[in-house]
Amino acid sequence: MHVMLTSAKFLFRMAPPSGRFAFERQRLARCRLLAELRYRRLPRPGGWSHWGAQFGIEPTSLALLALCSSSAESTVTREELEPLLACQRTNGLWPAIGDGAAGVSFWASAIAVNTLLILGATPETFAASLDSLVHCRPLEASWLVRLKFRLSDRQVRFDPTKYGWARVPDTVSWVVPTSMALITLERAQRQGLISGSELQNRLRLATEMLLDRACPGGGWNAGNAVVYGVPLRPHIDVTALALAALRLHYDLPIVRNSLTWMLNRIDCPSAYSLAWVILSAATYKDVRSDVSPALENARDRLAALVDDPREIQDTSTIALAALALGPEIPINPFEVKT
Repeated sequence: MHVMLTSAKFLFRMAPPSGRFAFERQRLARCRLLAELRYRRLPRPGGWSHWGAQFGIEPTSLALLALCSSSAESTVTREELEPLLACQRTNGLWPAIGDGAAGVSFWASAIAVNTLLILGATPETFAASLDSLVHCRPLEASWLVRLKFRLSDRQVRFDPTKYGWARVPDTVSWVVPTSMALITLERAQRQGLISGSELQNRLRLATEMLLDRACPGGGWNAGNAVVYGVPLRPHIDVTALALAALRLHYDLPIVRNSLTWMLNRIDCPSAYSLAWVILSAATYKDVRSDVSPALENARDRLAALVDDPREIQDTSTIALAALALGPEIPINPFEVKT
């Protein structure tokens, strides 16, 4: 009898669900994910870590978004945002972790501002952050560095006149912080919180940088597409975030090809990457007929991958999966509205 029940449970978990059963499994999986997020909240003043006890800006931002998306309210109180705001530096930027000695991170800063925008924080809390994001520059902004890339350091192939955001100050542009900064600044612009020619120039350069760094067959690696003459393989999560940032440029062949590449990767074994795929692909439902069926399959697979959230070490993965399994993703933090 025990063997029969074990076999039945195995088949239940492995068989592809459909219709109402699939929706119910996704709903239950999301409920478990949200419960695990509440359990992992750090002691006062609160917030979340990737794992362990070290406060992190990324997991805290994503957890706040996930928990807010499960409520009828789309805003949170100042007290709930306080752990995030407490780590903000005087220039409006954030470090990656809640360590007073840690330097600022443009990825962490962009995702924190994006979270505050979505959760209805008062503009005064992030006005300096938007200004800093617009005015910061990576190394490629220097003509001396651009000359170096053109004349001596030619092992990587990219146009140094097209730049976005670095991970940390005084380094070169990377795809992930550039994508998140684009999403954040586009959202702030559409809310009427920021404008001007410098903003437009920054958005244009960052968009051109992403397009320039795309892998030859579609998709994005973390930094460059070709190194030492060898084309690099795209990364699923990086590609998803870049596609979300480039939603307004779907008419470009490289964006369409990259979306096709990503939709063909929904069998990936990583819940983290698959959640990014779902959140990104959902922004393209209105322009591609193959996106909705792919999303259904991806959500089914994600629900199976996160069946027991206690076994998932990374809190960001739990929060992203909860967002991705939301019903029709009512709040998609990574959607750039057209």
